[in-house]
Amino acid sequence: MLSCSHVLRNIGAKRIGATIGCALATNVALVPIVWFVIFTSRLAYAQKAAEFEQPPTVSARTLAPPTLLSGDGFKVDDQVVTDGLSAHFIIRSDFGTFPATGLEMLRIRVAEIPAIAELTKTGKTGVFAESLAKNAARPVAAAGQMVTHPVDTVKGIPSGVGRFFGRVGLGAQRLKEAATEPEESSAGEKAGRTAATTGQATRDIFGYEQERRELAKKLHVDPYTTNPVLAKQLDDFALTAFRAHVGVTTTMSVFIPGSMAITATRVVSTWVWETPRADLVVRNQNKLREMKVPDETIKKLEHNPAFPLSVQTAFVEDLGRLSGIPGGTDAVALASTAESEDQARFLADALAMLATYHETQTPLARLIVRRAIVARDESGAIVVEAPVDYVPWTKQISNFANRSDLVAPKRSIWLTGQLSPMARRNFKALGWVVHENIEPVAVSRD
Repeated sequence: MLSCSHVLRNIGAKRIGATIGCALATNVALVPIVWFVIFTSRLAYAQKAAEFEQPPTVSARTLAPPTLLSGDGFKVDDQVVTDGLSAHFIIRSDFGTFPATGLEMLRIRVAEIPAIAELTKTGKTGVFAESLAKNAARPVAAAGQMVTHPVDTVKGIPSGVGRFFGRVGLGAQRLKEAATEPEESSAGEKAGRTAATTGQATRDIFGYEQERRELAKKLHVDPYTTNPVLAKQLDDFALTAFRAHVGVTTTMSVFIPGSMAITATRVVSTWVWETPRADLVVRNQNKLREMKVPDETIKKLEHNPAFPLSVQTAFVEDLGRLSGIPGGTDAVALASTAESEDQARFLADALAMLATYHETQTPLARLIVRRAIVARDESGAIVVEAPVDYVPWTKQISNFANRSDLVAPKRSIWLTGQLSPMARRNFKALGWVVHENIEPVAVSRD
């Protein structure tokens, strides 16, 4: 029987189909050759078609439901800047202008507006009026130049979720190093954080923290919100209520439509409202130790200021849904390197989506953790879960779609948002099964 190379040499074949036919004729290891050749063919197609797109500015109406775009006391700018993955919404409200990166953060910030309105109204009456007047001079952190120069700001963002879609991934050694790097970059930062922690601990001992959590529950908001306006109000009202022994009564549930309620997201549930901060931290530590995560990695995640405690807790809970699957420790190590709340939420949401795939589609065999958290299921398929808004065919996305470690006979990508037409064509040409506009995973753990 003629060898494969002899056949190809004699017929002068240059086409990929001849390689597959030759493999069939000579009865060599067909499957690896076929899939390598198909991948090479698709890569060549994508490279030939790769006139890359620029992230566009799109209408908010193409990304979000009407209930999130306007309502009592707020309106979202129609023109939304995108960065290749996330949309950067601008919310104009009676209480200030709020940026929101991604659809989930838009839901959260919009749901916080009625809470701010209720506290503002309550703050004009009784003992709160006098107490809050004394605190009025305390500054509120600015939202940054995003509200006045959104396009320039998005172009310069160093902490977006794009870091998870590069060509080269973090190896196991780099993940280990990231999880054991010093917590503080300077003695000044360490001293500042220690002072802040000490002050918080003193208040917690005397019940301030409980007042704050109970108030957040009444308002249906995250007690660990990073909204500077709402966070300051929660601080002021909780401190006043504690000192003056005055309760804050609200009927906030009346003012928040179900489509806006923060409890529909993956970051808040009853145990976050009802569990003291210290107990929640210990709960997370114990769960991670049960999953054999090293103490140094747990410490790095716990002390990462980019992770609100509510998001960190959701991440740990969802990792528990994947307990026993290899790669969990690497997922925690990667999460510990998050440089912004956007990155923290992206990883938490991606993990939640993978856990749901594991429970409702095909069980996962392992997590693949390099620049992002993806997975391989028990059928051998690669699974990518991406909580993103709008994805054009950029060089970065092309690099991700062509990653050699994500080559498999079956591979799928699940997006909460949508691909551009060009990105959709190229992903499919590379053999990806594309699922768009996936409903966010709402998890209730009462």
